[in-house]
Amino acid sequence: MASMWSKRLWRHYLRSAERMLKVFRIINITFLLGSTIIIVVLLSLFTPLFSRTVVYVLYHLPLPEIPETAINSPPTAYVILGGGLTNDNNNQIILNPYSLNRVRTAATAYHDLPLPIVLSGAESPWLGQWLNEHGIDELISENASMNTCENARFTAKRVALRHVYLVTDSYHMARARRQFALNGINSTPINAPLPVKRDWSEPAQNLSHSRRAVYEIAAYLRDVLRPQLDCRRAEDISTQQLLTPRGKAIKTFN
Repeated sequence: MASMWSKRLWRHYLRSAERMLKVFRIINITFLLGSTIIIVVLLSLFTPLFSRTVVYVLYHLPLPEIPETAINSPPTAYVILGGGLTNDNNNQIILNPYSLNRVRTAATAYHDLPLPIVLSGAESPWLGQWLNEHGIDELISENASMNTCENARFTAKRVALRHVYLVTDSYHMARARRQFALNGINSTPINAPLPVKRDWSEPAQNLSHSRRAVYEIAAYLRDVLRPQLDCRRAEDISTQQLLTPRGKAIKTFN
């Protein structure tokens, strides 16, 4: 009898030990996989891999429903979204590198296909000045917007548009196109380069792109899950406010 109980206890012990080993194996595999994924992601932040993947995913996100007339209409204007202002060595306000790249990109497109250019954001006077200095004067300014949501709302209020060439950088493009779609405007993207290039041999530059990519992921999710509280409605802004430059307003990302 005692021998029988001993055998049962021994078998129970062996089964328990086998279950524990299986649990430890699962934990070990999960830890190794998790650690590997974390290491790969961290390493990719210092290469072009992470930022390129983010841009690809953002580009393929679906847009809100756009009116059929907007889908079937050709682009009738360029819209440049301001990317910020800065100060030069003489403490004069100038376009920052984001805005400068966007206005240069729009100017190149304009010379290939002249269309009216809508300048959206507090940067509009400086964008307009740069374009005037480069022989482009077919401009429409919207000076009141201070973020991407307002860019779309106030542009739609400023001028009747169905389809535009939208000029901003590739990270910002998905969020901007979504906001314009919400305001009934279809958009064809024209991507402006960021101030620094991706380069496999330049980890610091790649990290700059990765930071921008992370920012845009967070901002896009915020716009979808919890729309901006600081996005003013079109009816809250008068036409005169849209036409009035905001002076020394400074932005970085929008």
